[in-house]
Amino acid sequence: MDTLLLAAPSEGDPFWDPVAATWPLMALLGAGCLLLTIGFVVWLVLQPDEPEQDTTPLVDKAVDRDRDRAVLIRRRLDADSGRADVSDPELR
Repeated sequence: MDTLLLAAPSEGDPFWDPVAATWPLMALLGAGCLLLTIGFVVWLVLQPDEPEQDTTPLVDKAVDRDRDRAVLIRRRLDADSGRADVSDPELR
């Protein structure tokens, strides 16, 4: 019976440890993460809750366009089923 031996990586092997972990390196990475986290929180706090411009006209325009489109589709379905007059060019 063959046995498979798993060897632990040797000390100083560049494949398993490409950058030696040192305390200054860990402190630098931790400080960078902390700085980015604080910056992100400050950015979130400074963001306005609502947009400065009034979007009511844009919403009204979109709703009217959707209603008009729904009416047209309803009229086309009625024309296709024979319940409405198909003489209007818009329904063809």
